[in-house]
Amino acid sequence: MKLLVILVIVVVLLILFGAALAARIVKQYEQGVLFRLGRVIGTRHPGLRVIVPFVDSLRKVSLRIVTMPIQSQGIITRDNVSVDVSAVAYFRVVDAVKSVVAIESVDVAIDQIAQTTLRKVVGQ
Repeated sequence: MKLLVILVIVVVLLILFGAALAARIVKQYEQGVLFRLGRVIGTRHPGLRVIVPFVDSLRKVSLRIVTMPIQSQGIITRDNVSVDVSAVAYFRVVDAVKSVVAIESVDVAIDQIAQTTLRKVVGQ
């Protein structure tokens, strides 16, 4: 009888552990990109989402507007004047799948292109 009780407790604990691994919560301002064995399956909208443990992975992407300070740039203009310019970039992810699959790090990419564009505009 004791063996049966222990077995039932172990099975219940394993089921609870599996449910904890399978449950994911996607917040209202996020969107989840679901990968199954490394391939994109689709997006998951906000709420409680269930995935297959050890097979699926869910990458959450924030859809909010992000404020990113651009590093101060020391630039020499065409007429040989030294100028120090600071800037702020605002961006928002529109397509969660492309932001995860097409670009390795969205924040770094936007920071780099903002610095390059700032240098180009001030240099002119």
